[in-house]
Amino acid sequence: MLDLVIPDTGPLITFGVINRLDLLDRFNCAILVTDMVEAEIRRGPETAKDKPILERWLASRGNRVQTFQTSYGIMWKMLSPEQQKLVKRQVPDAGEQSIREFIQKVEGTISNNDQMLVLFEEDAVKKVQFGRKVHLLHSFAFMVTLEEMGLISSADQMRSDVLAAGRRLARDTFERRAVGTDGAAVDWQADYNIGDKDVRSLQDHKHEPGDGEDGSGGGASGGPGGGPK
Repeated sequence: MLDLVIPDTGPLITFGVINRLDLLDRFNCAILVTDMVEAEIRRGPETAKDKPILERWLASRGNRVQTFQTSYGIMWKMLSPEQQKLVKRQVPDAGEQSIREFIQKVEGTISNNDQMLVLFEEDAVKKVQFGRKVHLLHSFAFMVTLEEMGLISSADQMRSDVLAAGRRLARDTFERRAVGTDGAAVDWQADYNIGDKDVRSLQDHKHEPGDGEDGSGGGASGGPGGGPK
């Protein structure tokens, strides 16, 4: 059973720029945003098209979307804007590290039959060992599964919309599933609500799936031409 979904900064920006954060809301469990990931979201330029969408999503959190305090977020808030820029250059993966810190703190409190899901985009995250209770899922792999479940019309079309919005997104189908107590890989799809299917994604757009196939292009809150930071 899926107990928590923990999105990194990149996926939140990606689904924000196309106004599809509702796809994250369909998980039948709490969504946990670390304080460092939230800080990375809020530091984006006011002119970024995803900024108001992400702000509204965070503001409507209630019990479904929660923020967890980490040492990275605490340290970040103590720094001046100039110091924050310096630290961000020196520790570009602070958001990912805050997620690992959170998982290490709560892993022992989660039942052996429960799992967590980390949604990510940075290649470096693939090398992080989060433990057997964690599903690791790339944003595009998530889109592919949503297409297979009949919730969106096309993963490639959704990625094209992300690229058209100026956001990089690799066509990466990486998924590492959590492992149950019997040693077998387990699924997360049973804890995803497919009750009201909505293929509104992208039927009004005509971007070709092949455009920007290598994932190149400018960023939104993540910065021009860069990945989520």
